[in-house]
Amino acid sequence: MQETDNTQSEDSSGLRSQVREGHIREHAMDLALKDQEVLIRKLRLAEERSAMLASIVDSTEDAIISKDLNGFITSWNKSAERIFGYRSEEMIGQSILKLIPDDRQDEEALILSRLRRGEHMRSFNTKRVTKTGRLIDVSLTISPVKDEKGAVIGVSKIARDITEAIEAEKQGAMLSAIVSNSEDAIISKNLDSIVTSWNDSAQRLFGYSAAEMIGQSIVKLIPDDRLQEEPEIIAKLSSGQRVDHFETKRLTKFGKLLDVSLSISPVRDLSGRIIGISKIARDITYKKEEEQRKNDFIAIVSHELKTPLTSMRSYVQLALAKALERGDGFTEKVLKRADAQTRKMTGLIQDFLNLSRLEEGKMTLNLSEFSLSELINEVVSDTLTLSPAHEIIYEPCGEMRIRADREKLSQVVINLLGNAIKYSPEDTTIRIECSSTAQEVTIRVIDQGYGIPPEDQSRLFERFYRVNDGRQLNISGFGIGLYLVSEIVKLHGGEIRVESEVGKGSIFSIMLPLASLK
Repeated sequence: MQETDNTQSEDSSGLRSQVREGHIREHAMDLALKDQEVLIRKLRLAEERSAMLASIVDSTEDAIISKDLNGFITSWNKSAERIFGYRSEEMIGQSILKLIPDDRQDEEALILSRLRRGEHMRSFNTKRVTKTGRLIDVSLTISPVKDEKGAVIGVSKIARDITEAIEAEKQGAMLSAIVSNSEDAIISKNLDSIVTSWNDSAQRLFGYSAAEMIGQSIVKLIPDDRLQEEPEIIAKLSSGQRVDHFETKRLTKFGKLLDVSLSISPVRDLSGRIIGISKIARDITYKKEEEQRKNDFIAIVSHELKTPLTSMRSYVQLALAKALERGDGFTEKVLKRADAQTRKMTGLIQDFLNLSRLEEGKMTLNLSEFSLSELINEVVSDTLTLSPAHEIIYEPCGEMRIRADREKLSQVVINLLGNAIKYSPEDTTIRIECSSTAQEVTIRVIDQGYGIPPEDQSRLFERFYRVNDGRQLNISGFGIGLYLVSEIVKLHGGEIRVESEVGKGSIFSIMLPLASLK
């Protein structure tokens, strides 16, 4: 009985042992499964991380290159190909020296020695050479690649092309030097007219230091009677227009009025949005004084010449009348030519007098009502007498009466018709047309002359400007006729335009608003 009990006890103990061993095995299997799951998760994370890093390396704008400690390339991304021009198969296994200019080859040994010591190199600016031989500016960030034990086994390099940035920096430095050393005042302001920069010449010209003007309104420099100019300028610049060689007056710190010429441009950001205004101001006080002295001289001389010339013309006309009575054909012919020349001289003197009055702001309009057709007929009749070598055709616009300055409008037509004759070959036709609407009357002078090049047309109405054309070298003139025509038309509230083609002729059109003339 005792033996039976012992046997049962042993069997029970063995069973418990087997159960424990089963539990241990199950637990070990659970642990193994869990470890495997953790390992799988780690591998997946590593793969995802690796894929993400590969995507970043491929999509970055910077060249990312790896190399071993002997300088041989082991990886080469797409931006490296874009920046340097080599494909990855052309560079992997090649020495990095292939990208380094001859005069910078010693840089590589220096870089490798520092990286072997585990150092990093950040923002190292240098030059590298592309596949096509072009030198580019690059900024390098270079780091050692270490194994699990911390030993340096390679090098990773990020190269950023900074050629444009370096060029922009050079241009910025050059522009800064130009602004600092310019003889002209160079000022910038925002769209609220607040000064944001002020160079040395601005201080010299206006007397205010940069500290006194930056943050202040530009209106500080504008005389009270010209304050309306600023909003007009801002409006033009806000629409993207430039203002070139705008002559006006500005006020210095000490209350002195200066004559200045302003060139003003909009300042845009990278997106093209207008964010400010740059202004170049040139002191033209001396120039204006010289012009005033010249105008005074012209006025005096013209006035002194006009009186004896008027007498001379009267004597010529008197002698011409006597020659006609006697039937002296030769004398008549000579005196008619003399009369034509005195008329031309009288016209030139009148132009100079008008120029002088215009420059002094003393030209005014003497308005009266008259027949436009009658005025043009008179001018055409006189012109045919003086210049019979051209056919002049006048197409009137009916019996139109207008209110204007008859004498000055007559000068306009005489100048345009005279120019058409001067700049057209003999035996060609000159046509004068007149048309009207309810708002304006238009006079056109059309010739078959030499024509005006496009580059000269925009400057044609400037004072003393003449077209530089070899065919016109022997044609006399001072370049004031069209300037006066333009200014007289402007005084009447009108506009003058030119259409021209070289070798085919020109059309000068005058538009006068009827509302302001009646």
